[in-house]
Amino acid sequence: MNKDLTRIIRMLSIPGVGPRKTLDLISKFATLENIFAANYRQLTQIPGIKEKIAQAILNPVDEDIIAGQSKLIEKFQVQVVTIWDDDYPESLKQIYDPPIALFCRGDVSLLKSESVGMVGTRTPTSYGKEISTEFSQELSKRNLTIVSGAAKGVDSLVHRACLNAAGKTIAVLGNGVDRIYPAENRELYTDIAEKGLLISEFLMGSKPDAPNFPRRNRIISGLSLGTVVIEAAERSGSLITAYFALDQNREVFAVPGPVNSRLSQGTNQLIKQGAKLVGGVDDILEELGEKYRMGKSKGQMELQISTDPKEAKLLEHLNQTDQIHIDDLATACGQTTFSLLGILLQLEMKGLVQQLPGKYFKRR
Repeated sequence: MNKDLTRIIRMLSIPGVGPRKTLDLISKFATLENIFAANYRQLTQIPGIKEKIAQAILNPVDEDIIAGQSKLIEKFQVQVVTIWDDDYPESLKQIYDPPIALFCRGDVSLLKSESVGMVGTRTPTSYGKEISTEFSQELSKRNLTIVSGAAKGVDSLVHRACLNAAGKTIAVLGNGVDRIYPAENRELYTDIAEKGLLISEFLMGSKPDAPNFPRRNRIISGLSLGTVVIEAAERSGSLITAYFALDQNREVFAVPGPVNSRLSQGTNQLIKQGAKLVGGVDDILEELGEKYRMGKSKGQMELQISTDPKEAKLLEHLNQTDQIHIDDLATACGQTTFSLLGILLQLEMKGLVQQLPGKYFKRR
């Protein structure tokens, strides 16, 4: 295991040092290497770093923890994406306490895709089940990635509906990505790992402890352009996700329900507080922007986005299955890479092109 990953694991394994304290330490010492090289006096000068935490940072490396994490990371083919990596999503960097590392199983490129969070009760009514399935499928057809928490109920429904529609989905877990919770979601976990992405900020092997789930919720909203809440009781955990979204300056959408339904009290309250009332998928798309609207042409759904001649010519050299490096794309188009970057940026903003790690591109 490389030294950088070892330091990440050391930091994540220190009790009482969450993302915010870690970022405070980094702002002072610049790197994890410098943090572990600091002395006791330097550490305790940082606000929030008390004697116990400072001593834990100074303790020798626990080789058993490093070896155990290394073994599990290799066994489950996990990629660890840190806040310093190109694959780390910009949207997540913008929140108050972004995780310094994400343990990922699946298609890591989805971290940078445009996403919508969808959350709700663990015990949906038939109405909630219908809405969860319909909204997830329709939004995924707009090339939006569906983000949820892989819990029972609405979470599982939106993940499954998205996969059934050949869409992309991200499951943000409140436990290690090697653990399945709830146990009944084993098949769903396998499918998401193969066709979507499982992520967690928690070390491999971490149990699904209750405090983990509110922390998990800020990542769901942080990854997303907006969060849709489908059926939530007055004190539902889904409301925590909605409030995180508000705090992160993201859109909040709420599906209204009967006033006498316990599972609609939370969503109806969100609407009173200013959340966007959602009567259909178009209400969500209206807030997200024109580029997600779709119309039917020749029996198929196509994006109604205008392109200028240069953009149209560039799109002819891209397809949805094969990726191409910008140097090869420049050769094919007879242009310089510099001139292509501006055109590619415009196409990315229109949702027509996806940039992959290493300056590779493909058509959405």
